[in-house]
Amino acid sequence: MQSIQQTTGRIGDFMARVFGCRHGELSRPFSHGGRAYRSCLNCGAQRQFNLANWQMQGNFYYGKPVVSTPVSTYALSN
Repeated sequence: MQSIQQTTGRIGDFMARVFGCRHGELSRPFSHGGRAYRSCLNCGAQRQFNLANWQMQGNFYYGKPVVSTPVSTYALSN
């Protein structure tokens, strides 16, 4: 059986995704897998973070952004 806190947390997450979140409470910057980002503590949305100038960049997104990597012809021939 779920606790009341878990249930209200899930309802809050759902409401934030449906009606939007102001992203007022953000985590500290994290770096993982060659990318740096901050996460909203309320809804989990992420935003890219530039470690060089210590500023956020781009829009908020949910999940890992898709980055296309060129495939070398050498890798295909072997």
